[in-house]
Amino acid sequence: MERSFNRISKTLKMPEESRERVRAQLASYAANQEVIHMRKTNLKKFIPLTAAAIAILSLTLAAAVIAPQFRNDIIVNSVDDIPDPASTNAPSMAAITAPNGNPPSTLEEITESDRFKSDGWLSKETIHGANVLGYGTWDDVEILDNDAPVRSRRVSRTDGAVKVEYTAENPIDLVETLTGRVSFDLSWMDGHYDYVPDANFSYVITDPEGNYAGEVFYALYAKRDKSGYIRVELDYTAEKEPLSPSYIVDGSYETAYYYTTPEGYEFLIQLHKGHVWVKCSTNYTGVGLYGAHLTRDEVEDILDNLSLSIQ
Repeated sequence: MERSFNRISKTLKMPEESRERVRAQLASYAANQEVIHMRKTNLKKFIPLTAAAIAILSLTLAAAVIAPQFRNDIIVNSVDDIPDPASTNAPSMAAITAPNGNPPSTLEEITESDRFKSDGWLSKETIHGANVLGYGTWDDVEILDNDAPVRSRRVSRTDGAVKVEYTAENPIDLVETLTGRVSFDLSWMDGHYDYVPDANFSYVITDPEGNYAGEVFYALYAKRDKSGYIRVELDYTAEKEPLSPSYIVDGSYETAYYYTTPEGYEFLIQLHKGHVWVKCSTNYTGVGLYGAHLTRDEVEDILDNLSLSIQ
C-alpha cells in the first residue's frame, strides 16, 4: 500500500503536507481493510481496486485539484532556479520580491492611513480607488447612512458603475456587508486584539450593466499592549487576475514559509525586521494580513481562527 501511495503521489507531485495527511488517512483504512474486504467479496470481480486503493486515489486526486488554486509567490533556493522566460513552458514575465529595508510604520501612522476613508466620509476626495482594473477613478458620491453603526455611501461613475462603501467603529460589523464569496469570522480577533476604531472599510463594485465586479475588506487591529498591529485584508474580483508568477529567493527574508490552515488554505508568511506579510492568493482572491511586530506563532493563531472559506 505504501509503495502504491508513493508511486501515485510522485506522479501527482503532491506537497509533503498532503502526503502526510494521506498517510494518516491510510493508516485508519489499513486497520479496517480486512473487514472491508470481507464485506465486499462479491464485488471483487467487478472492482479490482481495494478500498485502500480507492482512498489513495480519492485523496491524492483531491490534493491535485486543490493545489493549483493557490498562486502565492514561489520560494526558490537561488535565482538560478527561476524558469527562463525564453523557454517554451515558462511565463513571459516573472518578478522577484524582496524587502526594501525600511522599518514598519508605527501604530499611529498606520491608524492615520487606515482612517482615511472614515475620516473623509463626506468628502469626494476619498471616493477614488478600487481593486478592479479600470475602476480607479469615480465621479460622484451619495451618503446613504451617516449615523448607523455601519455607515454607507454610494459612489458612482457616469458610465453607470457603482461602488457601495461601508465603514464602522468595530470592523466585525462590516463582515455582513460582503457578498459571501469569501467568508471569515472575526470573533477570535475581537477577543484577543483591540480593533482600532474606524480604521476599516469595505466596498462592493458593480459594473455599468449592474453585474458584480469585485469587493474589498480592510480592518486594523492592535495588540493589547500596543506593541504591534495587524490588518486583515480581503479582495475578490469576478474576473481572473492576470498575474505573472513572483519568486522569493530563500534567505532574502528573515522568515518565509508556507502555512496551511485547518480549512486547507495555503498562506505565504513572510517576517522581516518587524514587518509581517501574509497572503493567500488565488486566481480571483487575495486574503491576507499586514502588520508589524508579531511572531510566527501569533500569525498562525490568527489564521487558524479566521474560519476562512473561499468560493
